Amino acid sequence: MTQSATRTTTTDELLCDPPFSFRAADGARVEIGAATAGDADALAAMYDAFPLTDRTQGLPPTDADERREWLRTLLDAHGVVARRDGEIVGHAALIEAGDAHELAVFVAPNARGNGVGTGLLRGLLGAHRTRGGGRVWLAVESSNRCARALYRRFDFEVERRGRVELTMARTI
Repeated sequence: MTQSATRTTTTDELLCDPPFSFRAADGARVEIGAATAGDADALAAMYDAFPLTDRTQGLPPTDADERREWLRTLLDAHGVVARRDGEIVGHAALIEAGDAHELAVFVAPNARGNGVGTGLLRGLLGAHRTRGGGRVWLAVESSNRCARALYRRFDFEVERRGRVELTMARTI
């Protein structure tokens, strides 16, 4: 008699260091790579294109000067970008916050629902693990079911429930 074992892939096994690429749900090839200062103009264009009605927790800022300053802060942090056909369609960063890192993830509206957010988290959290890891947290609107589901797939758990947002965290 032979035995077969079913192996389940853990979330941490999905994490990987950038650069890497994957085939998105819409069939496009998406590349995940480190965010650099040279990406500033392309990221500014991506964030400028976010509709006013599509800003989570007031981000990206609507004021152009505030948006540029906010983007500088994100580029000073460790981050990754997603490129589809050479165009940046996603950005994620880990911002130092005391003994932890705050996670920020943004996917261009025309790239959502295709795995870009998953790719960004795979690369960013994979690189964070390689650099020594630690606690990562984020705030997400409680009404944003898609984002909450994405973070749960990466083992983030709710730490605090506010009136309109949740704080989720995990340690890598």
